[in-house]
Amino acid sequence: MSRVCEICGRGKMTGKKVSHAENKTNRTFELNLQETTIDVNGKPTKVKACTKCIKTARKAK
Repeated sequence: MSRVCEICGRGKMTGKKVSHAENKTNRTFELNLQETTIDVNGKPTKVKACTKCIKTARKAK
């Protein structure tokens, strides 16, 4: 299963891990995905969404 938000489509991102000695190595940033239930056309549906989308959806209510 892919780790992609079903609402906004964001996925894993890449960057650099920097040590105190400024050595740079590659790393990945994973999303904080949660399985939650949202209403779609009055019908509850389970989706995997990032916490940013869940927070925005709660504010919109």
